[in-house]
Amino acid sequence: MKKFTVGYIALSKASWVTPEIDNIRKSTLESLKKLPFEIVHGNALTTTTAEASSLCSELTRKEISAVVVHFATFPVGAIIPVIARELNVPILLFSTPEQPAKGGIWAQNSFCGANMAVHTLRKMGKKYGFVFGPAIDANTLLKKPLSVLNCMSALASTKIGLVGGRVPGFYTSNCDEMRLRSSIGVEVEIIDQLEIVDTAGKLSDDEARKGVDEVRKSAASFCKTVEKDILPGGKMYQSLCKTATKYGLTSYAIRCWPEWSDIFGIAPCAAIGMMNNTGLISSCEGDVLGAVLMKMQASLSGGIPFFADLISFDYKKNTAVLWHCGAAPSALCRKFEDSKMRQHFRVDGGDKKGLVNEFPLKPGPVTLAQLDEDGSGYRMLIAKGTALDTEQIIRGNPLEVKFDCPVDKLVGTIMNDGYKHHYALVHADIENELIELCRWLNINPVRIQ
Repeated sequence: MKKFTVGYIALSKASWVTPEIDNIRKSTLESLKKLPFEIVHGNALTTTTAEASSLCSELTRKEISAVVVHFATFPVGAIIPVIARELNVPILLFSTPEQPAKGGIWAQNSFCGANMAVHTLRKMGKKYGFVFGPAIDANTLLKKPLSVLNCMSALASTKIGLVGGRVPGFYTSNCDEMRLRSSIGVEVEIIDQLEIVDTAGKLSDDEARKGVDEVRKSAASFCKTVEKDILPGGKMYQSLCKTATKYGLTSYAIRCWPEWSDIFGIAPCAAIGMMNNTGLISSCEGDVLGAVLMKMQASLSGGIPFFADLISFDYKKNTAVLWHCGAAPSALCRKFEDSKMRQHFRVDGGDKKGLVNEFPLKPGPVTLAQLDEDGSGYRMLIAKGTALDTEQIIRGNPLEVKFDCPVDKLVGTIMNDGYKHHYALVHADIENELIELCRWLNINPVRIQ
């Protein structure tokens, strides 16, 4: 995956340059260097279109992913079109507050410069972001906007392995591959289930043993009935990891039923959870957009998402229960000692074949979302809440969430507007980041309040 590198251009009119103005540039640059991204920059204020073009050539050579354009002062207006034309990357505009200088001089006019720039960029059909605040706080102010652009860069490098297609009748898992590629940048690789089976059968003893070790580490206890399933579970996990390396995959969307348990002898639920634990984001039931949404949440939060159904709700308590059948990553356990590897409670009538990891999820702030095709584009449902301390109230992976919005409004929006039945939840408050990501990607955000 391409490294996220940020360019920095500090603008000023040549006649406005003073040591104090250059110190603003230096202060901003030192602050930006505290961010977890590589910062590429010039060594002076940019004051002419020729200087801007030269610096843009250098930033292009360094393959920057985004650029921060800082209005140290009001710039030469012609510089903005040069940057917009020569750098085909997202642009964040940064301006700083000021007080009248000695003699009543308005030395920067920083905000006005940014104001001029947004009009120019809009006329050029270019998207941009804007941030305002003190230069010394640039890292804090720009961290979230840059994390959104980092997410966009990660999505453009995302390759999802769709194993076996969608499950029968789940039209909710359908996906227009070319729309996804052109609008969001995500690539889909079609993989047959038999390739996973074949790869598993050709694993060396050492590879199979490594997979078994990973299965053993992923749960605190194991039912006696699943002991026979641990070796095939380890082989399945290793096969999926090996196939991901073969095709350069960053994610999976897996058709987990109905054939899988017959072909492989066990369900893939536990393996899906194990892959999510390692950052190989994976959805089940062949839901490609579910995997895309999970990638968004993982990038923006640094956490591990939970792919789930919404199965019940309580209007009086303003809560709802999110759940799936045992594919949740054990990193999200309420208590690891509660995790138990069992046979699937539905496959072949229930409790006949493994391998699911059952436990309730941990409490804390959460953001629920759902990404859906809508006409010629996309929409994203977003709702914040707090995950409650949840017992093992049902088999699988339950989590009760108390939402900030009225649950009746959430349910009403889902049902009246025909949303999908798959959701992704992450333990973080990333509502604003998701909304900003939607703005950049032309996704319609539907925020439930």
